[in-house]
Amino acid sequence: MTAASTALPIKQVALTFLLLSALKYLLIPTYRSTDFDVHRNWLAITHHLPISDWYFDDVDGGTVHTLDYPPLFAFFENFLSNNYITKALLRSGWLDERCLELLPDADNEPSDNCIKFHRCTVILSDVVLFIGAYLASTSIGKVLRDNNRPHNTLLTFLLIVTNPGLIMLDHVHFQYNGMMLGILLCSIACMIKGTNHTMENDTTDQLGEEKSETKTCQSHQLWELGGAATFAALLAMKHLYLTLAPLYLFYLLRHHCFIVKKEISYKNYNNRKEKHQGEMKFCFSWKRFVILAVVTLVCFVGPFIPFLMQSNPIGQLEQMLKRLFPFGRGLVHDYWAANIWALYLFASRVATVAFRRIPIPDDIRSLVQPFIPFPEPTPGLVAIILLLGLVPTMIYAWKVGTSSLKRWWQLNSFIPAMFFVHGVVFSSFSAFMLGFHVHEKAIMTAIIPLTLLATTSCYSARLFIRTSYLGIFALLPLLFRTEELLLKVALYVTWLSGAIFTLESVVPKAKGSETLLTLFDYMALFIMTCLLLFMEVIHPIVFLPSGRLEFLPLMATSVACGIGLLYCWMESSVIMIVTATKR
Repeated sequence: MTAASTALPIKQVALTFLLLSALKYLLIPTYRSTDFDVHRNWLAITHHLPISDWYFDDVDGGTVHTLDYPPLFAFFENFLSNNYITKALLRSGWLDERCLELLPDADNEPSDNCIKFHRCTVILSDVVLFIGAYLASTSIGKVLRDNNRPHNTLLTFLLIVTNPGLIMLDHVHFQYNGMMLGILLCSIACMIKGTNHTMENDTTDQLGEEKSETKTCQSHQLWELGGAATFAALLAMKHLYLTLAPLYLFYLLRHHCFIVKKEISYKNYNNRKEKHQGEMKFCFSWKRFVILAVVTLVCFVGPFIPFLMQSNPIGQLEQMLKRLFPFGRGLVHDYWAANIWALYLFASRVATVAFRRIPIPDDIRSLVQPFIPFPEPTPGLVAIILLLGLVPTMIYAWKVGTSSLKRWWQLNSFIPAMFFVHGVVFSSFSAFMLGFHVHEKAIMTAIIPLTLLATTSCYSARLFIRTSYLGIFALLPLLFRTEELLLKVALYVTWLSGAIFTLESVVPKAKGSETLLTLFDYMALFIMTCLLLFMEVIHPIVFLPSGRLEFLPLMATSVACGIGLLYCWMESSVIMIVTATKR
């Protein structure tokens, strides 16, 4: 790969942003979900109320759209509602005061200009996504180029910023996922740059005098601090990224907070002193640990401080926790995200129907009856299962941190960087598959980082394509109106076809394979085509008029995509482990 192939001209990035922003602006009149009302109410809360009331207000019981994101996102909403441009729009009369008023859910219909204002804030916030995509794609491109590995930086960047899942979620359904995934990509970029600079090797001779052999520059420490700080800020914006914390913790604790020392002895040989290096010793650096802890805590705890300075700091924290972790909402979301628990509930319903209709001996029936339907796992049990699902990430993060310190792969220095991205993908996948009350959009936290690896190998490209066509397909039911049918199908098919075509042309094929798509993929795509026809044509004509099986399309989508994503999750774990154990 040449340097030119990994370069990404700023003008090209800016032009892409402008073109995509124009497309997103055209989507302003499309369907918007109740998430629009959620964020409109959050703007109103932060515009009118003091900080002490932000997490308590519910418009006198008139709204369910209460603030339930961490403080840094609340301050982001506060910035949107109180900046100079917003105030100027209010003074000019273009933006009506009602747009930022505290309104009950029964009377909160927004004006056209209010909708445009909110939509434009999402479009502009995508600047963060573009910055993150630029930094992450160029960072991993440089690491791979330096190690003579394949990578196409421009294609990686374009696959991220044009992802139809983000377009549908943010610019139709209405959310700010792109901005937060951009922050995650910035953190990943810093960590990649940190892995590209390995260590300072301190040595001690027999007389106890310390010497320093600096084999590489120490900028890796600053990059890793930047990665930790950015991730801590992301947690203060959206707590659902907490499942990535074990990866950051174990990797940084080993790779950043330990240094390697060697004992050196001198022996006379033919009247000459020769230096002999002894065993490597890992020494914990309290200085690095304290600096890392301070930087992380400042970025994470900082946004909480204004709330802790109120008259009832304990009450503020308790109320925040209630809002951030509403375990009373149940195991799954209304739409049944395509994960393990969707399959579990589907199996429970099948077992219930079978139990009622199949003749079973009375003694067996009495034994089975207490477990039909299946018992719903408690939030505590789900948390334990999720933690166990993250154990492989912790183990291999520690091992990769150890191996990179030992410099086992001087010629393969890309492995720590590749592992870290795979670790983010697997951890995000685990959170999606095993988490409590997961939303469909959570799969994007796996798809977007996985895009960084799509051009690196045939196996990563296949995993990316599979996760994308399954994960994004599971988002299609969110846009349920007939008016958006052509839009969502066109976005999905066009992007997926382009991704497959371009990856086929740039990714080296595996031995014995002529294409990236296998029989599994063709079968899956055929099943999803049939499912789409059922959802959008057959079900509305045959079943919906009579009110029968109203939620069958949602359940079928969740189960079909859940089975496929379960396979992708297992595949991602294998690739992560293989990457971590390479020499």
